[in-house]
Amino acid sequence: MREQEDFNLEEAGAVQLVQELQIAGLCCMVVLPQDYESGLQRYPVLYVNGEIPIIEVMTELRKAGVSPGFIILSVKPDSWNDDFTPWSAPAFRKGETAPQGRAKDYIRRLTEEIKPYMDANYHTKPEPAYTALSGYSLGGLTALYSMYLTNCFGWICSLSGSLWYDGFCEFVEEERPLRQDVNVYLSLGKKERLSRNPRMGKVAECTEKVRQTLEAQLGRPQAEKTGKAGGQNGTDERGRVGEVCLEWNEGGHFHETAKRFVRAILWWNG
Repeated sequence: MREQEDFNLEEAGAVQLVQELQIAGLCCMVVLPQDYESGLQRYPVLYVNGEIPIIEVMTELRKAGVSPGFIILSVKPDSWNDDFTPWSAPAFRKGETAPQGRAKDYIRRLTEEIKPYMDANYHTKPEPAYTALSGYSLGGLTALYSMYLTNCFGWICSLSGSLWYDGFCEFVEEERPLRQDVNVYLSLGKKERLSRNPRMGKVAECTEKVRQTLEAQLGRPQAEKTGKAGGQNGTDERGRVGEVCLEWNEGGHFHETAKRFVRAILWWNG
């Protein structure tokens, strides 16, 4: 099932245990809390579609005064464009291969093989209330798509998600998330609408449309933020249900990606 390599992450200013391993045939990276090996405490898990800039993320968390009390598991796909697209579509750019739309199979591997492995071999809190799925770009699109295929995740974070993807807005309008109590975080760069690619240039319009649709479906007021993400009025983040949050960031699609991950984590973790 796995070939594991352990090492300590010290560049972020604190020793963090990191494991690289194979689960369900996919390359994964597990980041454990600093106190993981000191007891039998169980932890929430943040699953990430794709690789995460972990050193930068840990550095930004430290700057924010946060000592992660959760496990991070990032999953590298076999093919970014194929595994993180819900169905086939035309090529994104001239000369590229058209995406094959294998996200359904990827999500099956994630929920039926990878998550059960994590819950059996690590000190996790397996319930949806303590389980989040996040992703950047097409990984964020797939995180949202998962809501219609599985009820494993109580928290979804789509960072600069490729919600312009052909037919996705219509899909969200026609379908319903399997969990009515799922909490959804969306973020986007203010300049992403300026993409020279006409399909990708629709991302702000599509993200706002998805936000409005999910807000209506999940029945909670919008939590739209332009500043620091986090809890509201000191409320317990685990007590929130059906919240949809849209946060705008400076810059374009690849601007300060680590900080965008951290803002999503702060929203999830309070």
